[in-house]
Amino acid sequence: DLNDYGIYVGVGIFHTGCEVYGREYAFGYHDEDNETGVFDLEPRAAPAPAVFRETIEIGETKYSVEECARVIGRLKRAFPGPSYDLLKRNCNTFTEALVEALCPEGGKVPGYVNRLAHIGRFANDYAPCFVPASIRGAITTVPGKLTNGEVGDGEDAGDEDAGDEDAGEDVQLLAPVDPRME
Repeated sequence: DLNDYGIYVGVGIFHTGCEVYGREYAFGYHDEDNETGVFDLEPRAAPAPAVFRETIEIGETKYSVEECARVIGRLKRAFPGPSYDLLKRNCNTFTEALVEALCPEGGKVPGYVNRLAHIGRFANDYAPCFVPASIRGAITTVPGKLTNGEVGDGEDAGDEDAGDEDAGEDVQLLAPVDPRME
């Protein structure tokens, strides 16, 4: 596959998850409002079409099972399924966030894991003519408001709660679109 060659130049298309206390946690898209996109499964059992490739030892967490569950719970609220974006907020960015939260003293996901998405994001932002239509066409912007990990309709943006520490910030949620539905 292409990853066999891309790895030599530091790029590829990878699905990642993070194994914690015998479960693997990952992030993916779905269109159910107010539902997390974070899921757990047996380690090394990547959902199709992903195929398990390798385990990369990042480090060990100093947190207990209960503390890890709280961290994962916070990330579940912060990563609703509709917020998934192939280039900006994908399984790899979730894995990076989880590793950073559980291994704050230096655990890092290798840069090549999400490098192609970073390049694609840059190209899409600054030179969209270089991003294949098949990728640009698979992403649509959905107005929304991310509040405490929940997706809303964005209509309450700018109300009196805007200064409240629990108030969400206005975002543009990017969600894959099934071309068969257009």
